[in-house]
Amino acid sequence: MNNSGHLPVSDSAVRLRVMGRRRGRPRKAVSNTPTEKEPAAVGTLTRTKSLLMAALRVWELKQRGLH
Repeated sequence: MNNSGHLPVSDSAVRLRVMGRRRGRPRKAVSNTPTEKEPAAVGTLTRTKSLLMAALRVWELKQRGLH
């Protein structure tokens, strides 16, 4: 045992752990959420709908934390 109370790790165990990280599914670089390039004009139905959708997303995120 070393000073921290843990057993020493062999070189082969370290190599296996590093190789294991490379396996698996690659992460996506692009997010799934679409971004609007230009906000909708004030007073339009499109703007109202986007504001309602944003409010719904916030409400859903808050509700997820409560359960």
